[in-house]
Amino acid sequence: MNRIIKVSLAAAAAVILAASCQKEIPAPTVSLNQSYEAVIGEEFTLTPVYENCDNAIYTWTLNEEVIGEEATLTYTFEEAGIFPVSLSVETEGGIATASTQISVSYKYAVLTFEGEYWDALVDDPQYGGPLLYGDMVSGVDYSWYDDGNTFLASELCESYGAAIYWNGGHAISNYVGQEATGDYTLQLAIPLESGHDGSKNFCVHNGYKSGSSIATGYFYFKDGVGRTIESMYVTNTSYYLGSFDVLGTETDWTKITATGYDAEGEVTGTSEFYLSKDGESVNEWTLWDLTGLGAPVKVEFDITSSIVNEWGMAIPGYFAYDDVTVRM
Repeated sequence: MNRIIKVSLAAAAAVILAASCQKEIPAPTVSLNQSYEAVIGEEFTLTPVYENCDNAIYTWTLNEEVIGEEATLTYTFEEAGIFPVSLSVETEGGIATASTQISVSYKYAVLTFEGEYWDALVDDPQYGGPLLYGDMVSGVDYSWYDDGNTFLASELCESYGAAIYWNGGHAISNYVGQEATGDYTLQLAIPLESGHDGSKNFCVHNGYKSGSSIATGYFYFKDGVGRTIESMYVTNTSYYLGSFDVLGTETDWTKITATGYDAEGEVTGTSEFYLSKDGESVNEWTLWDLTGLGAPVKVEFDITSSIVNEWGMAIPGYFAYDDVTVRM
Protein backbone atom coordinates (compact mmCIF):
# COMPACT_ATOMS: atom_id res chain seq x y z
CA MET A 1 0.00 0.00 0.00
CA ASN A 2 2.80 2.39 0.92
CA ARG A 3 4.53 1.58 -2.33
CA ILE A 4 1.41 2.47 -4.30
CA ILE A 5 1.14 5.80 -2.48
CA LYS A 6 4.80 6.58 -3.16
CA VAL A 7 4.37 5.84 -6.87
CA SER A 8 1.25 8.01 -7.06
CA LEU A 9 3.04 10.87 -5.34
CA ALA A 10 5.96 10.56 -7.72
CA ALA A 11 3.68 10.62 -10.76
CA ALA A 12 1.84 13.66 -9.45
CA ALA A 13 5.12 15.42 -8.84
CA ALA A 14 6.17 14.68 -12.41
CA VAL A 15 2.94 16.15 -13.76
CA ILE A 16 3.34 19.27 -11.63
CA LEU A 17 6.98 19.61 -12.74
CA ALA A 18 6.02 19.24 -16.40
CA ALA A 19 3.29 21.82 -16.06
CA SER A 20 5.67 24.14 -14.30
CA CYS A 21 8.25 23.81 -17.08
CA GLN A 22 5.61 24.50 -19.72
CA LYS A 23 4.52 27.69 -17.98
CA GLU A 24 8.13 28.88 -17.91
CA ILE A 25 8.26 29.18 -21.75
CA PRO A 26 8.01 32.96 -22.24
CA ALA A 27 5.58 34.45 -24.73
CA PRO A 28 7.09 36.06 -27.85
CA THR A 29 7.03 39.81 -28.40
CA VAL A 30 7.52 41.80 -31.59
CA SER A 31 7.56 45.54 -32.25
CA LEU A 32 7.42 47.63 -35.42
CA ASN A 33 7.46 51.37 -36.03
CA GLN A 34 4.15 52.95 -36.97
CA SER A 35 5.36 53.60 -40.49
CA TYR A 36 8.25 53.09 -42.91
CA GLU A 37 9.22 54.49 -46.29
CA ALA A 38 10.05 52.55 -49.45
CA VAL A 39 10.78 53.36 -53.10
CA ILE A 40 8.99 51.83 -56.08
CA GLY A 41 11.04 49.13 -57.78
CA GLU A 42 13.72 48.99 -55.09
CA GLU A 43 14.11 46.11 -52.64
CA PHE A 44 12.74 47.05 -49.23
CA THR A 45 13.98 45.33 -46.05
CA LEU A 46 12.24 45.44 -42.69
CA THR A 47 13.64 43.85 -39.51
CA PRO A 48 11.43 44.13 -36.37
CA VAL A 49 12.62 43.97 -32.77
CA TYR A 50 11.98 40.47 -31.38
CA GLU A 51 12.08 38.86 -27.94
CA ASN A 52 11.57 35.20 -27.05
CA CYS A 53 11.22 34.18 -30.66
CA ASP A 54 13.47 31.13 -30.92
CA ASN A 55 12.18 28.60 -33.46
CA ALA A 56 9.32 30.92 -34.34
CA ILE A 57 7.01 30.76 -37.33
CA TYR A 58 6.83 34.15 -39.08
CA THR A 59 3.98 35.26 -41.30
CA TRP A 60 4.01 38.61 -43.09
CA THR A 61 0.79 39.69 -44.84
CA LEU A 62 -0.17 42.53 -47.14
CA ASN A 63 -3.90 42.91 -47.74
CA GLU A 64 -4.38 39.39 -46.34
CA GLU A 65 -1.87 37.93 -48.79
CA VAL A 66 1.26 36.26 -47.39
CA ILE A 67 4.35 38.09 -48.65
CA GLY A 68 7.03 36.66 -46.35
CA GLU A 69 7.83 33.86 -43.93
CA GLU A 70 11.19 34.95 -42.54
CA ALA A 71 12.15 37.03 -39.53
CA THR A 72 13.18 39.83 -41.91
CA LEU A 73 10.81 40.98 -44.62
CA THR A 74 12.33 41.58 -48.06
CA TYR A 75 9.85 42.90 -50.60
CA THR A 76 9.69 45.09 -53.73
CA PHE A 77 6.69 47.38 -54.19
CA GLU A 78 5.62 48.03 -57.77
CA GLU A 79 3.29 50.97 -57.21
CA ALA A 80 3.02 54.09 -55.07
CA GLY A 81 0.72 54.35 -52.08
CA ILE A 82 0.38 53.53 -48.40
CA PHE A 83 0.26 49.80 -47.73
CA PRO A 84 -0.78 48.08 -44.43
CA VAL A 85 1.58 45.25 -43.51
CA SER A 86 0.99 42.80 -40.63
CA LEU A 87 3.27 40.31 -38.91
CA SER A 88 2.39 37.23 -36.85
CA VAL A 89 5.01 35.42 -34.75
CA GLU A 90 4.16 32.00 -33.30
CA THR A 91 6.22 29.99 -30.79
CA GLU A 92 5.50 27.36 -28.14
CA GLY A 93 5.02 30.25 -25.77
CA GLY A 94 2.21 31.84 -27.79
CA ILE A 95 1.49 34.24 -30.65
CA ALA A 96 2.49 37.88 -31.03
CA THR A 97 1.31 40.28 -33.74
CA ALA A 98 2.27 43.72 -34.98
CA SER A 99 1.29 45.95 -37.86
CA THR A 100 2.65 48.99 -39.69
CA GLN A 101 2.18 51.11 -42.79
CA ILE A 102 4.65 51.30 -45.66
CA SER A 103 4.61 54.59 -47.57
CA VAL A 104 5.86 53.84 -51.08
CA SER A 105 6.94 56.66 -53.37
CA TYR A 106 8.79 57.14 -56.63
CA LYS A 107 12.52 57.57 -56.85
CA TYR A 108 13.31 61.01 -58.23
CA ALA A 109 16.25 62.61 -59.95
CA VAL A 110 16.55 66.37 -60.52
CA LEU A 111 18.37 68.09 -63.37
CA THR A 112 19.85 71.16 -61.66
CA PHE A 113 22.44 72.32 -64.24
CA GLU A 114 24.94 72.78 -61.41
CA GLY A 115 28.65 71.87 -61.40
CA GLU A 116 31.80 72.35 -63.48
CA TYR A 117 30.42 70.44 -66.47
CA TRP A 118 27.48 72.82 -66.73
CA ASP A 119 29.55 75.95 -65.98
CA ALA A 120 31.65 75.18 -69.06
CA LEU A 121 28.52 75.30 -71.26
CA VAL A 122 27.74 78.97 -70.50
CA ASP A 123 28.64 81.03 -73.58
CA ASP A 124 30.25 84.48 -73.55
CA PRO A 125 29.01 86.72 -75.06
CA GLN A 126 25.37 85.72 -74.85
CA TYR A 127 24.77 86.38 -78.53
CA GLY A 128 27.37 85.42 -81.12
CA GLY A 129 29.53 83.50 -78.64
CA PRO A 130 31.81 80.67 -79.80
CA LEU A 131 29.87 77.87 -78.07
CA LEU A 132 26.42 78.63 -79.48
CA TYR A 133 27.27 80.37 -82.78
CA GLY A 134 30.82 79.51 -83.84
CA ASP A 135 31.57 81.34 -87.09
CA MET A 136 27.82 81.99 -87.63
CA VAL A 137 27.87 79.79 -90.76
CA SER A 138 29.13 76.23 -90.38
CA GLY A 139 27.43 75.49 -87.07
CA VAL A 140 28.63 74.16 -83.73
CA ASP A 141 28.58 70.93 -81.75
CA TYR A 142 26.81 72.28 -78.66
CA SER A 143 24.99 69.69 -76.58
CA TRP A 144 24.51 68.59 -72.99
CA TYR A 145 23.78 65.31 -71.21
CA ASP A 146 22.81 64.71 -67.58
CA ASP A 147 24.61 61.37 -67.52
CA GLY A 148 23.99 59.08 -64.54
CA ASN A 149 21.23 61.26 -63.11
CA THR A 150 18.07 62.08 -65.13
CA PHE A 151 19.67 60.95 -68.43
CA LEU A 152 18.14 64.00 -70.15
CA ALA A 153 20.06 65.41 -73.09
CA SER A 154 19.68 68.12 -75.72
CA GLU A 155 21.32 69.43 -78.89
CA LEU A 156 20.83 72.57 -80.95
CA CYS A 157 18.38 72.48 -83.84
CA GLU A 158 19.69 72.34 -87.39
CA SER A 159 18.68 74.44 -90.35
CA TYR A 160 20.28 74.02 -93.78
CA GLY A 161 22.70 71.56 -92.24
CA ALA A 162 24.03 73.92 -89.55
CA ALA A 163 23.30 73.74 -85.82
CA ILE A 164 23.33 77.28 -84.45
CA TYR A 165 21.43 78.60 -81.43
CA TRP A 166 19.35 81.00 -83.49
CA ASN A 167 17.79 77.93 -85.16
CA GLY A 168 16.48 76.78 -81.78
CA GLY A 169 17.82 74.88 -78.81
CA HIS A 170 18.51 74.82 -75.10
CA ALA A 171 21.50 76.77 -73.79
CA ILE A 172 22.94 76.79 -70.28
CA SER A 173 23.07 80.23 -68.68
CA ASN A 174 24.04 82.00 -65.47
CA TYR A 175 23.21 85.54 -66.60
CA VAL A 176 21.00 87.06 -63.90
CA GLY A 177 19.82 90.44 -62.61
CA GLN A 178 19.24 91.93 -66.08
CA GLU A 179 16.23 94.26 -66.24
CA ALA A 180 13.62 93.70 -68.93
CA THR A 181 15.09 94.67 -72.28
CA GLY A 182 14.33 94.38 -75.96
CA ASP A 183 18.02 93.83 -76.67
CA TYR A 184 18.41 90.45 -78.38
CA THR A 185 22.12 90.33 -77.49
CA LEU A 186 21.02 89.72 -73.88
CA GLN A 187 19.01 86.66 -74.87
CA LEU A 188 20.28 84.37 -72.09
CA ALA A 189 19.53 86.71 -69.16
CA ILE A 190 16.74 86.75 -66.60
CA PRO A 191 15.69 89.62 -64.31
CA LEU A 192 15.85 87.41 -61.20
CA GLU A 193 18.93 87.20 -59.01
CA SER A 194 19.54 83.46 -59.40
CA GLY A 195 18.33 80.21 -60.82
CA HIS A 196 15.54 78.41 -58.99
CA ASP A 197 16.06 78.02 -55.24
CA GLY A 198 19.16 80.21 -55.28
CA SER A 199 21.12 78.07 -57.73
CA LYS A 200 23.73 79.42 -60.11
CA ASN A 201 22.80 77.95 -63.48
CA PHE A 202 19.61 77.37 -65.46
CA CYS A 203 18.66 76.67 -69.08
CA VAL A 204 17.20 78.96 -71.75
CA HIS A 205 14.96 77.65 -74.52
CA ASN A 206 14.92 79.37 -77.89
CA GLY A 207 12.66 78.45 -80.78
CA TYR A 208 9.13 78.03 -82.07
CA LYS A 209 7.54 76.45 -85.10
CA SER A 210 6.69 78.74 -87.97
CA GLY A 211 6.08 78.70 -91.69
CA SER A 212 9.82 78.60 -92.31
CA SER A 213 10.85 76.20 -89.53
CA ILE A 214 9.42 73.02 -88.07
CA ALA A 215 12.26 72.65 -85.54
CA THR A 216 12.16 73.92 -81.99
CA GLY A 217 14.01 73.30 -78.75
CA TYR A 218 13.70 69.91 -77.07
CA PHE A 219 15.25 67.48 -74.64
CA TYR A 220 15.11 63.70 -74.53
CA PHE A 221 16.19 60.66 -72.52
CA LYS A 222 19.44 59.62 -74.14
CA ASP A 223 19.21 56.05 -72.83
CA GLY A 224 15.96 55.63 -74.77
CA VAL A 225 13.81 54.93 -71.70
CA GLY A 226 10.47 56.72 -71.44
CA ARG A 227 9.94 58.33 -68.04
CA THR A 228 7.44 60.55 -66.27
CA ILE A 229 8.69 64.11 -65.89
CA GLU A 230 7.11 65.42 -62.71
CA SER A 231 7.78 69.12 -63.19
CA MET A 232 10.21 71.90 -63.87
CA TYR A 233 10.43 75.55 -62.83
CA VAL A 234 9.92 78.21 -65.49
CA THR A 235 10.38 81.97 -65.69
CA ASN A 236 10.60 84.62 -68.41
CA THR A 237 13.81 85.99 -69.85
CA SER A 238 14.68 89.67 -69.75
CA TYR A 239 14.57 89.80 -73.55
CA TYR A 240 11.03 88.42 -73.68
CA LEU A 241 9.76 90.69 -70.89
CA GLY A 242 11.25 93.79 -72.48
CA SER A 243 9.64 92.94 -75.80
CA PHE A 244 6.27 92.17 -74.20
CA ASP A 245 6.34 95.50 -72.38
CA VAL A 246 6.50 97.22 -75.77
CA LEU A 247 4.28 94.95 -77.88
CA GLY A 248 1.84 93.37 -75.44
CA THR A 249 -1.59 94.56 -74.34
CA GLU A 250 -3.97 93.52 -71.57
CA THR A 251 -5.55 90.93 -73.83
CA ASP A 252 -2.35 89.42 -75.24
CA TRP A 253 -0.93 86.07 -74.28
CA THR A 254 2.07 83.84 -74.93
CA LYS A 255 2.22 80.17 -74.03
CA ILE A 256 4.52 77.17 -74.18
CA THR A 257 3.17 73.84 -75.39
CA ALA A 258 5.18 70.80 -74.38
CA THR A 259 4.57 67.66 -76.43
CA GLY A 260 5.84 64.26 -75.39
CA TYR A 261 6.79 61.52 -77.86
CA ASP A 262 7.56 57.84 -77.39
CA ALA A 263 10.38 55.94 -79.09
CA GLU A 264 8.23 55.44 -82.22
CA GLY A 265 7.41 59.15 -82.46
CA GLU A 266 3.85 58.80 -81.24
CA VAL A 267 2.49 61.56 -78.99
CA THR A 268 2.30 60.55 -75.31
CA GLY A 269 0.68 63.76 -74.05
CA THR A 270 0.78 67.55 -74.00
CA SER A 271 0.95 70.29 -71.38
CA GLU A 272 0.67 74.09 -71.56
CA PHE A 273 2.22 76.93 -69.59
CA TYR A 274 1.38 80.64 -70.04
CA LEU A 275 4.34 83.01 -70.04
CA SER A 276 1.91 85.91 -70.33
CA LYS A 277 -1.86 86.09 -69.99
CA ASP A 278 -4.37 88.92 -69.54
CA GLY A 279 -1.54 91.43 -69.70
CA GLU A 280 0.43 89.81 -66.85
CA SER A 281 3.74 88.01 -67.36
CA VAL A 282 5.47 85.44 -65.19
CA ASN A 283 8.23 87.17 -63.23
CA GLU A 284 9.34 84.49 -60.76
CA TRP A 285 10.33 80.84 -60.83
CA THR A 286 7.01 79.03 -61.27
CA LEU A 287 6.31 75.29 -61.07
CA TRP A 288 5.07 73.62 -64.26
CA ASP A 289 3.45 70.19 -63.75
CA LEU A 290 4.49 67.96 -66.66
CA THR A 291 2.92 64.66 -65.61
CA GLY A 292 0.33 65.10 -68.37
CA LEU A 293 3.05 64.18 -70.87
CA GLY A 294 2.84 60.56 -69.79
CA ALA A 295 6.19 58.77 -70.01
CA PRO A 296 7.87 60.27 -73.08
CA VAL A 297 11.29 59.58 -74.51
CA LYS A 298 11.42 63.09 -76.02
CA VAL A 299 9.76 66.41 -75.14
CA GLU A 300 9.48 69.22 -77.64
CA PHE A 301 8.64 72.80 -76.60
CA ASP A 302 6.78 75.15 -78.94
CA ILE A 303 5.81 78.76 -78.26
CA THR A 304 2.74 80.51 -79.63
CA SER A 305 1.43 84.03 -79.00
CA SER A 306 -1.36 86.41 -79.85
CA ILE A 307 1.33 88.97 -80.69
CA VAL A 308 1.88 88.50 -84.40
CA ASN A 309 2.70 90.46 -87.54
CA GLU A 310 2.71 89.69 -91.25
CA TRP A 311 5.69 87.32 -90.82
CA GLY A 312 4.28 85.39 -87.90
CA MET A 313 4.89 85.57 -84.14
CA ALA A 314 6.35 88.96 -83.24
CA ILE A 315 7.46 88.19 -79.66
CA PRO A 316 10.77 86.44 -78.85
CA GLY A 317 10.40 82.68 -78.46
CA TYR A 318 12.41 82.32 -75.25
CA PHE A 319 11.87 81.07 -71.71
CA ALA A 320 14.15 79.94 -68.88
CA TYR A 321 13.76 76.71 -66.90
CA ASP A 322 15.47 74.94 -64.02
CA ASP A 323 15.25 71.90 -61.70
CA VAL A 324 13.61 69.31 -63.94
CA THR A 325 12.29 66.49 -61.71
CA VAL A 326 12.08 63.00 -63.22
CA ARG A 327 10.61 59.75 -61.87
CA MET A 328 13.28 57.11 -62.19
